[in-house]
Amino acid sequence: MGEDDLAQAHLRFVERLAADQRTSELREAELRVLGLALEARDRETKGHTDRVAALATQMAQTMCWSPSQTRALRWGAYLHDIGKIAIPDAVLLKPGPLDADEWAVMRGHVEEGMKFASVLGFLPETALDVVRDHHERWNGQGYPAGKAGREISLAGRVFTLCDVYDALTSARPYKAAWSPEAALREIAAQAGKHFDPVLAGVLVELLHDGGGPAHWASLS
Repeated sequence: MGEDDLAQAHLRFVERLAADQRTSELREAELRVLGLALEARDRETKGHTDRVAALATQMAQTMCWSPSQTRALRWGAYLHDIGKIAIPDAVLLKPGPLDADEWAVMRGHVEEGMKFASVLGFLPETALDVVRDHHERWNGQGYPAGKAGREISLAGRVFTLCDVYDALTSARPYKAAWSPEAALREIAAQAGKHFDPVLAGVLVELLHDGGGPAHWASLS
C-alpha cells in the first residue's frame, strides 16, 4: 500500500469516527427529549431527568468507567421511567396516595419501559440495565424481579442511588425537599438495605467532595 493509499484509508477512518460521533450525539439528544417529554406529562418531576443523568455521569467518572460505559449509563438515566408513558393519567397524576391496585399498575412501568427501550434496537446493555433494575433493592425487597445484592446490575445499583437522592432533595406536592445533608444521612442509613453499601459510600463521599477516581476505580 502506497502513501496515497494510506492517506486515503486514514481519511476514511477519521470520517467514519466523525460520523459515529454525530450519530451518538443525535441519539443522545433524542433520548433526552424522550425523558423530558415524560416530565412534561408527569408535572411533579420537572428537571429530574437532567439532574439524575448528571449525577449518574459524576458517579461513573468517579469510578473511572470508560466513556462508552458512562454514556450508556446516562442514556439509561434519560429513559429510566419511560414506561410511565403507558400508565393511565388517573394513576400517574393522582394527587393522593395510591391504593394497592394502583401501585400494581404503577409498578408495571418497569416492564413497559423495557418493552419500549428494547425495540429501539441501539441501546447498550448498560442502558437497558438501568431501565430494568432501577427499582430493585439490595435486600431483595424491590421490584419487578425482587433481585438482591449483586444479582442487580451494577448500572442499576448505581442509578437507583442517583434516582432516590434526587427524589429526596426535590419538592413534591406531598412533601418538602430534603436538605442534601438529610438526604445523604438517609442514603447512608439505607446502605445494605435499599442500596449497595459500597456504592452508597461512593455517593456520600462524592457529594461531600471526598474520595477520588483512583480510590473507586476497582468498582467499574
